[in-house]
Amino acid sequence: DDTDVINAMIPSAADRAFLTSQRKQPICAIARIRQVVADLASRNVLPIAAHQQLEKNLNEMNYICGMCERIRGSPIPPVYTSHTSRLLVFYLMCMPLALHGMAMKKAVTVLVTGTIGYTMLGLDEISHVLEQPFRLMPLQQISRNIMLDVADAFLCQPPNLMMNAVSTSKETFSYPYHVNNTAPEYW
Repeated sequence: DDTDVINAMIPSAADRAFLTSQRKQPICAIARIRQVVADLASRNVLPIAAHQQLEKNLNEMNYICGMCERIRGSPIPPVYTSHTSRLLVFYLMCMPLALHGMAMKKAVTVLVTGTIGYTMLGLDEISHVLEQPFRLMPLQQISRNIMLDVADAFLCQPPNLMMNAVSTSKETFSYPYHVNNTAPEYW
């Protein structure tokens, strides 16, 4: 849960509420940063070169978020898993020979081989269950999530940068602008 980080890093309560209400918070944060950068550029507070570089960086961040989601949702290829299973069986078949060559007693060899075999085959079975996301998460669900992502991109707009003067809220826009539309000294 990123609520503590969001509360510490975002000064505006409206921005915090908007960000925490979104399904994909990193994409929402990128959209908000893009909105602030566009506002700064439209008021000539931000030089054109800096605006273009920031947009390039934001596009790269958006691309990286998409790639991370793809990695998280991609299954491990079945050829890889069958290869590791065969290697595991070969290892377990050769282990008694290796232990017998170390002059261990037969009972100890059987006990060690059985324990290691049970553990390794159990882990192999767990890995087979975990690497089949399409049994647990069907393609229909993935397609639905993609559809929701596209809808979020078109319909979800961050709150306006400047609060209305007639707003009952005492909160004002908290980004560091000077009155004469120039950037603060520390920028």
